[in-house]
Amino acid sequence: MNFRFSMVFLMFFALGFSQDLKVMSFNIRLQVESDKQNAWTERKQDVVSLLEYYHPDYFGVQEALPEQMKDLKTGLKNYDYVGVRRDDGKEKGEFSALFYDTSRLQIIKSGTFWLSETPDVPSKGWDAAYNRVCTYAVFKDKKSKKEFMALNLHFDHVGNVARVKSSELILKKIKEINPKNLPVTVSGDFNLTDDSEPIKIMSQHMKDSFYHSETKHYGPVGTFTDFNVNEIPKERIDYIFVKGFNIKSHRHINDRRENLLYPSDHFPVLVDISF
Repeated sequence: MNFRFSMVFLMFFALGFSQDLKVMSFNIRLQVESDKQNAWTERKQDVVSLLEYYHPDYFGVQEALPEQMKDLKTGLKNYDYVGVRRDDGKEKGEFSALFYDTSRLQIIKSGTFWLSETPDVPSKGWDAAYNRVCTYAVFKDKKSKKEFMALNLHFDHVGNVARVKSSELILKKIKEINPKNLPVTVSGDFNLTDDSEPIKIMSQHMKDSFYHSETKHYGPVGTFTDFNVNEIPKERIDYIFVKGFNIKSHRHINDRRENLLYPSDHFPVLVDISF
């Protein structure tokens, strides 16, 4: 291999590598003191350390309360977030926020809508038990200069109608918010397995990264553990859907804390994608 060819090859490799992105979905489990040894105060540093180690370029969280959001923002270097609380858009309820590495990504626009018949105002949709939200952002990748859209959500755990309608609303909103047809990812805790109608609706329009990765999925198939370290989880209810990206790899992270307990009651989903 001559020197000129070597330099061209290295430049091509560097350009390709710069266009890879790591995206994660992570239900961090809200702060509940009755969780005892699994309470947030006992595991927050483990969550921060996990995120530092895998260092996703952006990641969506579910069930995050204000104190947890503060812990993540102060614990992680160069990360900021977009998103609001679900109950009133201000002071009440959980976040389904998007964190992003500010050294890599720039926000073009962002917002939050409710998974309901009135998505522009705080509201509970259809037969849902709680208010549910989806936070979105249009990012510009500072390396490749390309733009893309990311959405993060948490579907209701009770309302079957709400979950079907939420899938339909997500797809409708993507068309509305993304007129340039930019590449898109949708991350979240869908509270459903992939044989359910809402997941099938999503899969008809976007790729479930679990099935469409260029390399074989790594880690347990299930994502919901309920903090039980004695059984391998079987239910996959956390997803990253993709449109307009290549999916390089897909992983469920089952790392444990120093005391051999899990950092959360869900495994994080980590996907490598490229333009």
